[in-house]
Amino acid sequence: MIGQRFREILYFWWRHLGPLFLVCAPFALATEMLQWVFGTAIALPETPEGSIGFSAASLVLIMLLRPLAEGAVIAQLASSRGGKPGGLLACMAPALLMYPALLATYAIIAMGVALGWLAFFFPALWVYARLSFAPYLVVLHRHNPLRAIRQSFTMTEAQQWPLLLVIVLVFLAYLLSSSMIASVISSAVPHTAAASLLIALPISVMAAVNNVAIFRFWELAGSPAES
Repeated sequence: MIGQRFREILYFWWRHLGPLFLVCAPFALATEMLQWVFGTAIALPETPEGSIGFSAASLVLIMLLRPLAEGAVIAQLASSRGGKPGGLLACMAPALLMYPALLATYAIIAMGVALGWLAFFFPALWVYARLSFAPYLVVLHRHNPLRAIRQSFTMTEAQQWPLLLVIVLVFLAYLLSSSMIASVISSAVPHTAAASLLIALPISVMAAVNNVAIFRFWELAGSPAES
């Protein structure tokens, strides 16, 4: 069952690769531009004795941008499923409309996952899986953050373990493929800024596989109860 669901997710992603790239690429470009202007968000040390560097401005701006990017992907998935993929502005519109609620929803999810990390790795994944429908409820049904969180917890109860396992599989596949792409591009392109941009574009649309996975389980869960 898990293998079949994973194949369905990859097929859906591949079938709608163009529309997904349309909404993922501009945000990947914006993220890179922010780091060109304000500095690298997180810079790993070049030596074992070095310390991790970061740019507070880049981190804050990227975190503020991500809910809008995720909301646009969610809108594109819903449009593509209906057979009418939307343009960038059309997909951004519902995310912009619900941006404060979307930002608050992701903040709550981040706090829940962080608390899960304090307990152990597995609880963090479980919390993420149980709350993963909340942004979809905000963008597609205009729920407020707290209602979306409660509704997500209810909707994911029946399929929490398959959902969690698929999320892990998707993450591992993304980690492996993105590492390979980054290695190839870094070796072929000596210019650091150009290489970063060329890496960011394909990786951004590959990251959308996670959105597709959650969306497919969202469809299986059916319409949310109006409560």
